[in-house]
Amino acid sequence: MTLSVVAVVLSGSAVYGGTDPTSTTTTTTTTVAPASADGIPGPATVSGTVVPTRGTAIQVTPTIPAPATTTTTTTIPPPTDELPTNSGEGRRAVYSKSRQRTWTVEADGTVSRTYLVSGRLTWNQPSPGTYHVFSRSSFTCNIKNPSICWRMMVRFTVGPDGDNIGFHEIPQVNGKPIQSEAQLGQPLSGGCVRQATPDAEHMWAWAPVGTTVVVLP
Repeated sequence: MTLSVVAVVLSGSAVYGGTDPTSTTTTTTTTVAPASADGIPGPATVSGTVVPTRGTAIQVTPTIPAPATTTTTTTIPPPTDELPTNSGEGRRAVYSKSRQRTWTVEADGTVSRTYLVSGRLTWNQPSPGTYHVFSRSSFTCNIKNPSICWRMMVRFTVGPDGDNIGFHEIPQVNGKPIQSEAQLGQPLSGGCVRQATPDAEHMWAWAPVGTTVVVLP
């Protein structure tokens, strides 16, 4: 298909009071290529030069749907060093057997220190409950095996066989520690609560006779 467009660029110009009988015209021919099989017209040419076309007037391909929105809820457990909510009130030492951790809590409820310990994981020795410090020794040994000794013993209960249970430094056998401080957090004790030396020094200075001790499962 061919379209012809005629434009007059000069006609009837005045020349010294007269009229110029001549006129100049410019003719531009635009040719549109035949439509393709799907009805979309091809590119046009102007005076033999192909004029590129961009896009079409209709949707050629279907639009890809937007990605679905997914909402994910993540429950973050409380930190393992956080003081348990059921640990009593007032100034107290709290020992959690399941966490193998101890807290010293001031009268206003603030935690002055928390650290990993090594105790016994079973329900007994000591059983969960509330106790009070009843005696202290700067140095003592196991009544059944005198070669096992430790420092800074803070007693708060007794076991079923009458042996004392309390907080103390990691014991030594013939001068050698029976476990490393790196192993604290594991239940390696027969009942007492083993502490690293700096933590044992803290408990020794912090817990006089009469101090409340809360043992949690």
